[in-house]
This record gives sequence, C-alpha cells and structure tokens, in this order.
Amino acid sequence: MPTVAPTICPECRQTLSGSELSCPACHSLLYAAELEDLSRKAQIAANGGSLVKAKEFWTQALAYLPPETVQYRSVQARIADLTQKIAAAGPAAHGGWRKGIAGGLGPIALLLWKFKVLIFGLAKMSTLLSMFVSFGFYWRIFGWPMAAGLIISIYIHEMGHVIELRKLGIPAGAPMFIPGLGAIIQLRGVNLPPVQDARIGLAGPIYGLGAAIVAYALFVFTGQKIWAAIAQLGAWINLFNLIPIWQLDGGRGFQSQTQWQRIGLVALAAALWAVTKEPMYFLIILGAGYRLFLKRDPSPAPDNAGFAQFSGLLVTLGAVIVLSQQK
Repeated sequence: MPTVAPTICPECRQTLSGSELSCPACHSLLYAAELEDLSRKAQIAANGGSLVKAKEFWTQALAYLPPETVQYRSVQARIADLTQKIAAAGPAAHGGWRKGIAGGLGPIALLLWKFKVLIFGLAKMSTLLSMFVSFGFYWRIFGWPMAAGLIISIYIHEMGHVIELRKLGIPAGAPMFIPGLGAIIQLRGVNLPPVQDARIGLAGPIYGLGAAIVAYALFVFTGQKIWAAIAQLGAWINLFNLIPIWQLDGGRGFQSQTQWQRIGLVALAAALWAVTKEPMYFLIILGAGYRLFLKRDPSPAPDNAGFAQFSGLLVTLGAVIVLSQQK
C-alpha cells in the first residue's frame, strides 16, 4: 500500500478517513492508478511466459481491492488459475532462458491485447451495418479513400469512450453511426460524478487525436496527400467535439473545471485562435463564454488532470491541423 493514503476521493471529492480502499460515497476505487499499473505489469509478465511474476503482481493488486468487490474475486480467480499453470509448467514457469525474449515480446503482446479491445465493436452487426451506411454517405461527398479514413477516425474516437467506460466498470454498447453526424454510444440510466464523466468525454478526442497523428505520420512516410487530408479532417472533427456545449465531449470535459480553470481554457483557445486562425477555436470560445457567464455551473473543486487533458487536446489538435495544411 502507498505510504500516504488519499484523504479526498479524486472522483467526488468526499472526505476520507485514510483507511478506505473505495469511496463510501461514489464507490470508486481509490487506488485505480496502482491497480492499472499492476494489471499492466501482470499482463506483460503472463504474455512473456513469466507466470510466477504475473502471480506476484496480481497478489499485490489484492491489497488495493475491497474483499467484497467483484474485482477482488476476479483477481483471486486469476491467481488460482496461475497457481495451477505454474504447478503444471514446473521450472519453465519462472521464465528461465526465455527471459530475454519475454522482455521484448511483452510490450508487443500488451499492444495486441489493447488492440483487441479496440476492435471488439466490429463484431457487432448493428455497428457494421450503420458503418457501411455512413461510409456510402461520405463516399458520395468525399470519395472512397477519404470516406474510409473518416469512418475509421470516427470509430476510434467513439471506442475511446467505450474503453474508458469499461475501465470504470460501466457497460457500454458498441458505436452506432449516423450519416452526417458521426456516431453515438448508447448509455442509459447512468449518473456519473463530474470528474468521471469528464474522463469519459475527453477519452474520445484523445483516441481521435491518436488516429489523426497516425494519419499524419503515414503522410510523412509515404508522401501521399490523402493521409494529410484525413489527418486534418480527423483533427478538425475532434476539435469540434471540444466545444463545451450540449452533449459534445467538450461540454462533459468542461463540467469538472472550476471557474478559473475555465477562464484558463478560454485564454488558451483565444491564444491558439490568434496564432493559427482556425475558426473552430472561436466556436470553442463562444461555447465556453456561455458556460462562464450564462449557465454558471463551475465545479467547486479543481480537476487538474482534466484541465491538462483539455489543454493538451486544444494544442495538439490545432498543431495537427496546421501541419496537415502545409502538405
């Protein structure tokens, strides 16, 4: 366990006694970062063939989980399964001569595991059908290469939301595409604290930024201008989603910010608008102004991680747009 236990819940800001493993108010796990790190290390070790090391990481993870939770029982089942495999494998379970190979293959195996999570939505017939309908719609407007790049960019954006929801233990359906409007994730009957909702909202643009960066990198390596166009359009769509109004991702990310943090985001958007001349920043300023002066719903406690995510997205998405325009 960490030497300093949290005294305030990072999600709902509830005051804690210092001995809890989960928040008594919102029931979120207080050591989610430690659990994520141990889970990642255990996955790498198991994929690399070091079952004993994987068991050690999962055993450490138990100390961060309340015994009455589903997660605790799930980790216990993993440990029991690893114990059986270690007994059956004998000395080979410790890695032995394969340690060098495991060190190289572990990160690759983890990437493949993450990719498997990313593509699970493609197994849903409703997602595939709506994707093909939207593809046909965009094909008529942009041509098939641009339509394909746009569909993939939108899909990755929406799966960012799904992956973040799954990390929080919240079930979510696969994306449904709507021609001309992007796509949506169906999530009913869930009332989340502002910080959690902000993380889910900003996860879409974060994954969408990744897709735009990959497209721009392909342009740099191949010299094919279609990749620059896909990168530019993908970045533009994700920047549009940062307008802090209605159900857009920016609106969800904005709700966890204090008044001063919101003013800071407006100042950053204004500076980026002055430098890049990108009109989308002006729309973000207008939406932020509405939240600042008319709606007046700031968070009472600062969300520094959310502020860093929002700020980073404003800067990097604008950079991709500017770089892609210089093709």
